[in-house]
Amino acid sequence: MPTRRSGKRTRVPWKPETQVRNTAVTLPVFIAYCGIAASLRAWNIPNSKFIVTLQARDDFYYPVYAEAAEVFAAGIWQLLEFTSCAYEWKDRSFRDEMLAHRNERAIFIAPPDYNLDDGDRLFSDAVLNLSPRTRRHAEAALRRAGLPPSDRDVELLLSEPWPRLVKAFQERRHPILALERLRSYRPVPAKPVPEVANQPRPTLADMHGYGPALVWGDNLAKDLADYKAGVLPWSDVDTGVLLSGPPGIGKTMFASALANTCRVPIIYGSVSQWQEAGALDNHLKAMRASFAEAMAKAPSILFIDEIDTFGDRTERDRNSGYFRSAMAGFLELLDGFDRRQGVVVVGACNYPDQLDPAVRRAGRLDRHFEITLPDVQSRLSILGFHSGIVLDQSQAEKFGIATGGLSGADIEQLVRDAKRAARRRREALSGNHVIEQLRPLTELTEEYVRALAVHEAGHALVAIEIGHGQVTEVKISRYRIDGKSGELGYVQYGQTDARPKTSADYLNAIAVCLGGIAAELEIFGSFADGSSGSETADLNRATELATMLEGGLGMGHTLVVEGHRPGHLERLRTYNPELRMHVHDVLQREFERARSIIQTRRTALDAIVERLMETNAMKGDEVIDIVQRHKMPRVSLAKLPRRDMGA
Repeated sequence: MPTRRSGKRTRVPWKPETQVRNTAVTLPVFIAYCGIAASLRAWNIPNSKFIVTLQARDDFYYPVYAEAAEVFAAGIWQLLEFTSCAYEWKDRSFRDEMLAHRNERAIFIAPPDYNLDDGDRLFSDAVLNLSPRTRRHAEAALRRAGLPPSDRDVELLLSEPWPRLVKAFQERRHPILALERLRSYRPVPAKPVPEVANQPRPTLADMHGYGPALVWGDNLAKDLADYKAGVLPWSDVDTGVLLSGPPGIGKTMFASALANTCRVPIIYGSVSQWQEAGALDNHLKAMRASFAEAMAKAPSILFIDEIDTFGDRTERDRNSGYFRSAMAGFLELLDGFDRRQGVVVVGACNYPDQLDPAVRRAGRLDRHFEITLPDVQSRLSILGFHSGIVLDQSQAEKFGIATGGLSGADIEQLVRDAKRAARRRREALSGNHVIEQLRPLTELTEEYVRALAVHEAGHALVAIEIGHGQVTEVKISRYRIDGKSGELGYVQYGQTDARPKTSADYLNAIAVCLGGIAAELEIFGSFADGSSGSETADLNRATELATMLEGGLGMGHTLVVEGHRPGHLERLRTYNPELRMHVHDVLQREFERARSIIQTRRTALDAIVERLMETNAMKGDEVIDIVQRHKMPRVSLAKLPRRDMGA
């Protein structure tokens, strides 16, 4: 046991040239030393053997206190016998405990945020509070440096953060110069920031284009409400989901809206941020801290971004051991009823195929929703949420064309640019400011638009006549993005019956593909180059279908199939002249069928074209109504005309 006799008077490092392990004791280290010496006054006995723990308070910086502990130990222990005597308590201190046990001497320091458990207290001979720096400590440090302890200097030493003191007072620099530099480089007080109106917190009702993920989120909100009310056990709540999609698609925003809808806190985590913590122990510690925070705030949502960074444990490289251990720790936190009761984990990634299959096992992140780029209506809704404005019909058309392929994050950035432009002009934000930020558009000529209308009307008319799918919408555009070839019109079809397809289904699909050029040939005598060239162009698609019919499905001139792997059908057409001829015959027959429909129903085609020129878009019911109203009367040959009996 320690005695009340202290030999500190002969061992205080009072001389400025005092060195420990060939390192000089700087002024901040001496201040920290005074605090440690005050806490360990009763243990200041030469050659004594003890292991004590100092519990730090808020005014703490481990590097300076660890060095001060070494200075204190140098006065009572022969440090040449072992490498170190100062350690920091942390989650994984096994190696430090082993060294301390072997040396029978150690000073452990517990940071303010570390909770000592019973094992830590059993290991220590005593647990003492670490004395904070005081005015007496600062005065003693100035006297040791040969400086008068003025109030100005003392206040500076007590108010400056430890890291700044350590950087200012260095062995090569005189203390007076260090004090001057501290005063010269004091942080400039930040100017008060004017209050800005808070942005509305999005809920799932504000999210658009997320499909089944929205339905799942609404159900989760109801389940969490029942769980909080005590009428639903946690075992009946979906506790994990995986969101995937390209960067900027809105996965983080969806998680935030989900938390707002569920009225629970959200904790953000990231695999890359956990890795930034350092070595594997620190990585696991950061990961456990995120889960612990979510548990403390349960019921809550823990959002984990970049979850595919973990990789697959089957991969073998020089870092595989690290990632396998990290993944094992992550799976341990995901598993179990007690581990995360009340915590819903939402994982997000760009490449779900690179994720370890164990993560998506039942009971972990077993649901998966792929978030795709928003469609036109979703993009308009996203614009409305971020800007609060509604575009007129002309502006909405330009916006829909120019924002094709943009994500929700891209549209949010576009709104910020529009707001900036409005502020510079001192104008209220309007649709014009938004349109100015779009990619440049060219207005198409009336002749060009009519050609588009004829082409799309041809597709719709043939599809309706042969009963291939349900036409739900026909649309053409009057603008196109400068320097970019894109879709300027389309016919949208409803879902087809879930049944096996026959050769008739493939032939009908080919005829519909050729309906556009059949209409152009009937009206203009030729067709434009937009019907071929790209993989999705009409002729390309029809050729692919005909090749598959003849060579890949056994539904053509022979039952022999050649397979239809990517690129294989194209090679078949190139190197098999007989197959190429059969493909040509299929295309020719279906083209003649489509053209016959166009010629027979010319009046219906003209009516659809004129309506498209007026409105630019038609619902499927309207198109069908026009076709029905322009049906030609047919003479039934089912019954012969009755003869006159009196003849």
